[in-house]
Amino acid sequence: MNLIVIVFFIFLGFASKNWFDFKFDSSDKKILSYLWILHLFVAIVFYLYVNANGGDARNYWFTVKYYGNKYLVDYLARGLGTNFMYVINYFPSKILGLSFLAGSIIYAFLGYLAFIFYYILFKKYIRYNFKFFGIYVFPAILFLPNLHFWTAGVGKDTLLFFCISLFFYGILDYKKNLGKILFALVLSYFVRPHITLFLIFSTGLALIFSGKLKLYQKIFFFIIFAAIIAVLINPLIAFLNLEELDSESVSNFSNTSVKNLSKDNTGSSVDISGYPLPLKIFTFLFRPLFFDASGILGLVASLENLILFILTFKFFKLNPYKMFKRGTMLFKNMMLFLIIGSVSFSLILGNLGIMLRQKNMFMPSLIFIILWSVSYAHERKLKAQKAFT
Repeated sequence: MNLIVIVFFIFLGFASKNWFDFKFDSSDKKILSYLWILHLFVAIVFYLYVNANGGDARNYWFTVKYYGNKYLVDYLARGLGTNFMYVINYFPSKILGLSFLAGSIIYAFLGYLAFIFYYILFKKYIRYNFKFFGIYVFPAILFLPNLHFWTAGVGKDTLLFFCISLFFYGILDYKKNLGKILFALVLSYFVRPHITLFLIFSTGLALIFSGKLKLYQKIFFFIIFAAIIAVLINPLIAFLNLEELDSESVSNFSNTSVKNLSKDNTGSSVDISGYPLPLKIFTFLFRPLFFDASGILGLVASLENLILFILTFKFFKLNPYKMFKRGTMLFKNMMLFLIIGSVSFSLILGNLGIMLRQKNMFMPSLIFIILWSVSYAHERKLKAQKAFT
């Protein structure tokens, strides 16, 4: 059974690029095949790494497989987050009895689908591709190992990466993809409810800031999104163990989280309690760097962070405020999602290893706004040159 499942999902990975309405050319299909091969390789590395070092992934899989004497309804009744991971894994792990390796390949397939969604978004919206050290940034940047490492194994990070990509892909044609959007929001809510609120809030703000909507339409959407957030906020407060949503409770939660997540039991803690907010955000997005990297994985992550920092600096030279004003609805949505997520997580995380995992959800948005901005600036420059001549 395990071998059949593994082979089946490997085949699905290669076949999945043919499921989309978007017309991939032969070059696109070749690149997507290479992405799947890389993703599979990283999935095996992740599997070996977790087996050797332990981690949440094994807990999500083996708790229901061997140590749980509970029925599915028991896990459903226990609520959101980790408990829902047991619900998701109940059928493949406990009922089918699949191995952890087979489960890893299934999750890797979901992570790879996210890369296809992002690939389509990049192809549709970014017309000008530029080189970085002699290499075209797209699609090379999708091959960054850390993007794959935390999206190629059993875990919340893979599911959320998939949900976020599906959501952004779905809103391109929200009437046609309403089911996909709702599925992404519901699944993300049960895994990490605050991420769902980030998506809903950023989308609502993007609609309000959109120049294409009339005032009454903006008011209508504001009411809809405010109502959705009002419904979801109480379960989120309960999930985070907040007494109420006020500045004191949030501050206490932030301080407690920083303390708990800054314990130096992995060699990757960093005390951010005294950092100003901009430095906290920088730490979340661009560290570890070479001066605080530990081990091979840390060095690889440092190189990636350096590349992303240089590209982000290029974006800031283009005036982010101006880009936001002129950006598409998707651009505004991704930028707001990135800002909300970066600010929120930078306030509570104090461990570089955990930061690498958590920020992975936001990296495609950062990459998209950088590439779109460079492409837009280049097109404006060409139009100005033509007008001048």
